[in-house]
Amino acid sequence: MITRTEAAEQRVQNSTDPTALQQIKDGDIVRLMHYKTHRRLHSHDVRPPVTTNDYQNEVSGYGWEGFKGDSNDHWRVQILEGDSRVPESKEKLMAIHSRFRLIHVGQRCALFSNRKKLPKWAHEQVEVTCMKSAKFPKTLWRIETNINSQIPADAPLAEYKRPGLVAKVLEATAVMWRVNNGLTKSHPYESRPHTWPWMRRGMSFWGKESRGIYLLGTPILWWLSFVAISAFAGIQVVMFLRDRRGICDRLMGVRERYADTVGFFFIGWVLHWIPFFIMGRQLFIHHYLPALWLAIMGFIGTLDLFTRRISRRVRQVLMIGLLLVTIRMYFQYSHIAYGTAWSREGCQSSKWLKSWDYDCKRYPSMHGTVTTTAVDVPQPTTVMPSIGGSPAVIHAQNPEDPPQAEHFDPLENENKLNEPAPRIDHDKLNSNADKLNKDMKKAATTARGDEKDEPVVHDDEKDEHFVGGDAGQDHTPTPQGSNLQAPVPPGF
Repeated sequence: MITRTEAAEQRVQNSTDPTALQQIKDGDIVRLMHYKTHRRLHSHDVRPPVTTNDYQNEVSGYGWEGFKGDSNDHWRVQILEGDSRVPESKEKLMAIHSRFRLIHVGQRCALFSNRKKLPKWAHEQVEVTCMKSAKFPKTLWRIETNINSQIPADAPLAEYKRPGLVAKVLEATAVMWRVNNGLTKSHPYESRPHTWPWMRRGMSFWGKESRGIYLLGTPILWWLSFVAISAFAGIQVVMFLRDRRGICDRLMGVRERYADTVGFFFIGWVLHWIPFFIMGRQLFIHHYLPALWLAIMGFIGTLDLFTRRISRRVRQVLMIGLLLVTIRMYFQYSHIAYGTAWSREGCQSSKWLKSWDYDCKRYPSMHGTVTTTAVDVPQPTTVMPSIGGSPAVIHAQNPEDPPQAEHFDPLENENKLNEPAPRIDHDKLNSNADKLNKDMKKAATTARGDEKDEPVVHDDEKDEHFVGGDAGQDHTPTPQGSNLQAPVPPGF
């Protein structure tokens, strides 16, 4: 709720029509008050609770109902943008049409909504700070709802401009591009686009005890699809060069059909793979899956066209053999796809590339023995007492073992920046505040009672080290140079 300052309120009361509405203009100084708690938006030269940069100040809600406040509650309205359809929105603050900044009068910093979240005690709301020398796009605000009982019924209504289909698509694309480019933190299982077609490494999703889930494709389909796409590109280049020399190749009579069918999937594969090279965000192998489906379709088209000239029986044998190999590999790698039981020997034999970093040590051996190195290093154990039985022995983890894979949800990680703030339970907040006030009053009462019961000081306890410790006085001595401390209320 936007309110006037004390000086502005005094001028309005002395005017001829104190109840008249006055529209806020560019450069006006206002105060912002929370409607239910009557706390004003307050800032001072103190670092925020989460962001500790020296160019950001803390912003809090301060005061209570009837509290007059001070100059730290004053904010200057700075209108930067307005709607071209409403010229007045650049000079007067109007809902939806005006985009403005709030500049703190004393600290000369701009109100800024941070992406960082506050701790649990603040219900993990987004942190709001006052930033000095901030960029304009980070400190722009807009009023979406305006409620006032004195607004006349015939007042003009403001509404957002309804974009068309093209504008919606462009806006959604820009937002997706901006959000994805903002995910620049590193991750232990991230990978780059040039390693995806040959599946250099996968990605661990979850691991516990002797089971784990690791994202890895079926190697034969993954690699043959990339071979088919690469072969299409190579064949097209060769045929183009031969056409330039006057040699017209028919490619066994399927040149046009090959260019139309496989060429369509090749273009789709390129459009779904190449854009990732210009992204600076963290990337994973699952980003290649849309391009993979197109590459597999291109492989199927290539296989169908180039096996038409061979005998039917040979073609059937080739297709059945490819199907059986694919099914065999599916069952071989299903253990890490579904987190089922597996053996250590089977896991190690499935690693065709050394860069596949799923952990085989977690699986038990088929022979019931544990493989060790040439030098046996004794593992430390901790004997824990147990009730009604033998002591429990806890084996420490081998430091050479790879870390346990943790659950990772890429979609959740990508949407963390867009999570809405949780709903605040105002009743719970008010009850906690009442309880805190009662505890403080109780502590203050106890402190006053302790002051009345002062201990008696004997003559042999008085010396020159006590301030006011003369022989003719009878009071509790205070050590010289000590710090007086107020009682700490419970809960602090």
